[in-house]
Amino acid sequence: MLNNWKLITGHRLSRFSIVIILCLYLIFPSGLSTTDGWFSAASIKYCGELFHPHHLLYNSLGLIFTWLPSRMGIDILSTMKILNALFAFLVLIVIQEILFKFDISEKQVVLVSCLTGFSFSILRYATENETYIVPLFFALLASLNWVNFLKEKKNKFALYSGLFASLAVLFHQTYIFWWIGLMAAIIIEKKKRAALLYFLVSLTGPIVYLSVILATVGSGWKNILNFIMGAFRGSASLGITVQGLYLSVINFIRSFAQMHGYMFNMIKANILFAVPGLASIVFVLLAILRLPEKIRTNVSHKFSTIHILLLVLQFIFAVLSFGNAEFMVMIPVLVFMLIPFYTVNNEKFLTRIAIALAVWNVSYGLLPLHYKNQAPERFLCKTAMEDKNLIIIASDDQLLKSMLYYETGDNNIKSIMKSPASLNLRGDNQAILAGVIDSALNKGIKIETNCLDEQAISRQSIIEGNKNTTFFSNYKTSLIRSWKQITGIKSIYLIEKKP
Repeated sequence: MLNNWKLITGHRLSRFSIVIILCLYLIFPSGLSTTDGWFSAASIKYCGELFHPHHLLYNSLGLIFTWLPSRMGIDILSTMKILNALFAFLVLIVIQEILFKFDISEKQVVLVSCLTGFSFSILRYATENETYIVPLFFALLASLNWVNFLKEKKNKFALYSGLFASLAVLFHQTYIFWWIGLMAAIIIEKKKRAALLYFLVSLTGPIVYLSVILATVGSGWKNILNFIMGAFRGSASLGITVQGLYLSVINFIRSFAQMHGYMFNMIKANILFAVPGLASIVFVLLAILRLPEKIRTNVSHKFSTIHILLLVLQFIFAVLSFGNAEFMVMIPVLVFMLIPFYTVNNEKFLTRIAIALAVWNVSYGLLPLHYKNQAPERFLCKTAMEDKNLIIIASDDQLLKSMLYYETGDNNIKSIMKSPASLNLRGDNQAILAGVIDSALNKGIKIETNCLDEQAISRQSIIEGNKNTTFFSNYKTSLIRSWKQITGIKSIYLIEKKP
């Protein structure tokens, strides 16, 4: 009981620092929810897809967490963002506990916590309804118990480590690599009983998967395999391409610091938005002047080696997933957590980097995403609900469908169509879309689109190019409404025949 009290009251400076970060997460949730964020919230709201193969338990946890708030009239999507903020806070607590196990100084622990908490991957998913923060918490909890096993040689900690590693996998399949890494670490210790306990408790993962499959899709090896593979039976795939390697590098950088074309729009709108960027660059340059000293023998060779292995395995999987940014959320966590194991006299360096990261990511990540609302998409959704004959050609059709699903409970919207650019990238014939438009216009059906927005430089704008503009040049386009936002102008157009 005394130890638990010390856990709460000890290290007050380190705890206080992450409470401040938690407050930022809670005060500035993202105003730009993703397709998956809306769909997940809708699934919870209508008890639809409560068990997704790749993140099996996330929606179920959300159903439990939002049960009371939803009955009090609190929006489920907003409540899920609170859930992720709280789990991000728990992630920082576990990181601190791991570092304190190795007698890392409190000042360094505070700095590592701030670096992690202000890294863009954590900042982004702690303020959004996405699945990537919860499994990270359980993975780190598994590592903490593995550290306890190393130090105390008690088999129960190997058991706990296996349990939490399995929970991480149940919340997202990508953490199978974390599970494998810690399993290898325990086997290396040559403790047969501990390794057996780790493996046996890990069987809870397959048992839970099997139970869900039997309850939802029935028995049979084909059903089991199809469910576990999930999206890999459909649109998702693995592989290495030149574009994937390029995106891997970009998204690796973005996991630390936000990099997006809307930043240029912000500076173009007001030159003062360049000030945070310049200030951050100055602090990085000052940090370079005080580089930390390397040490020959780190604090714990076993811990650092295993977690470098985890870092490499997770990054390789992200690369194989065509540079998927979502699969790199743990990269800055592992990088920053390992710095005290390899350097000394690093406080001034880390302080300046932490300030640079905080200023940059709050200015160009947290605040813009908070104030960037989805008013244009909400306008289209409202119009679609009021006019059942309306056809909408959307720049992101899945986003609008997920938003309408959340608002109406209808998960089979037919009036939302893919953009010409999306069809082109899928290899579909744009002539089919042209035929649908011509037929609808001949019948007097209204057609609206948001495909002619002012595009910030981004992965999507680079890939799509001017395909949408070229396609709609064959029609008369009339502006219905536009919204000037901090990150650019969003517009809705009416599509008509050319006179």
